[in-house]
Amino acid sequence: MSATTLHLTPQDYAPPTVIGRMRSTAAVVGAVGAVGALICAIVNWELFLRAWLVAYMFWLGPTTGALCLLMLQYTTGGNWGRVGRRIWEAASSNLIIMFLFWLPLAIGMKKLYPWANPEVAKTLGAQQVKYYLNPTGFWIRGIAFFAVWMVLLFILRRWADKEEAGQTTPQQFVRIQNLSGFGIVFYAVSITFFAIDTTMSLDPRWWSTVWGMLFMVGQVLTTLCFTIWLIVKLAAVEPVSKMFKIDYLHDFGKLMFAFVVLWAYLSFSQWIIIWSGNLTSEISWYLKRLNHGWQYFGSLLIFAHFLFPFALLLSRNLKRHGRRLVLIVYWILIMRLIDLFWLTAPNFYKGYPVEANLGLSGFGLKDAIFYIVCTIGLGGVWAFFFFMNLGKRSLMPVYDPNFVEMLEAKHG
Repeated sequence: MSATTLHLTPQDYAPPTVIGRMRSTAAVVGAVGAVGALICAIVNWELFLRAWLVAYMFWLGPTTGALCLLMLQYTTGGNWGRVGRRIWEAASSNLIIMFLFWLPLAIGMKKLYPWANPEVAKTLGAQQVKYYLNPTGFWIRGIAFFAVWMVLLFILRRWADKEEAGQTTPQQFVRIQNLSGFGIVFYAVSITFFAIDTTMSLDPRWWSTVWGMLFMVGQVLTTLCFTIWLIVKLAAVEPVSKMFKIDYLHDFGKLMFAFVVLWAYLSFSQWIIIWSGNLTSEISWYLKRLNHGWQYFGSLLIFAHFLFPFALLLSRNLKRHGRRLVLIVYWILIMRLIDLFWLTAPNFYKGYPVEANLGLSGFGLKDAIFYIVCTIGLGGVWAFFFFMNLGKRSLMPVYDPNFVEMLEAKHG
């Protein structure tokens, strides 16, 4: 039985009016935030770039993370993924916006990265500075990564458009599965190097082999949190209510739990390997973050990013309760932002050598305002374009070969 047999059309799952209201709210927040961010850039360009980097890496999460989950759904199938497919298409469609938001980091790289300043680069003495970390390489890799991500997105969106028009066949779907398999591998490689360029290279003498995995897990976790939040918001509204099952929410809750644990595992693995090696070139990164006030953020992440949500998400009932699960989502999203701040900010409030570290004492109210304004401003613009993209097509892939199976499972 197919959707055509049941006389289902994309119009039956047209976006509700609530999405338009969300878009309007995001437009107001984005406009005010963008003006605030522009003022921050004019007042203090260097501090703006520091804050912009954290905000950028946070909102890149639900963009490229959505692209990863979209390709994963095409590769593996599963009703839980069909529920989120349109959300991930709309979120990953913000790649163009995120490329434009990447440009200030590339233009102002000399204010952020020691290796980008020729005078400072000469004193670093690291081989990776000479052969990898240089302004030309930064530009080339960034543009190349975004170009391939956009090509992957274009093909997947074109497939979705043809599917929406009922012009696809199961045989053609195999090509999309193969492409998605390649895309997932490319995502893993590209995000690893992108994270190295934008964040790990803030300290060019230091490196970690799990850095890319930390960012991949963090991005997917952020995307899952955003997906759960939106599904809960729309679950009581048609047309989502027509096919929504509490089991789907439970599935997303279990995935969120798994990625919270995986984030903790990778973070601990990085720490224990570096601690056991006890090499000066490696432990300096943690010495900055375990002293001068930054240790409070590290302790907070242990308890609030892992232990607290881990204990709560063990509950099956909580993962099946929308409002309670959304509260955990809010909590984890705040922790994701704090984690990115802890990974990057200590590099900016230090001197050379490490003993001259200003620590958290160098972080004042003005700094906090810059970080908050940039995060809200970038997020408002991101949300506006997201809801604009989400409102352009049906919220469910009606002509997916297994969509009717979802409906039968709901009513069965």
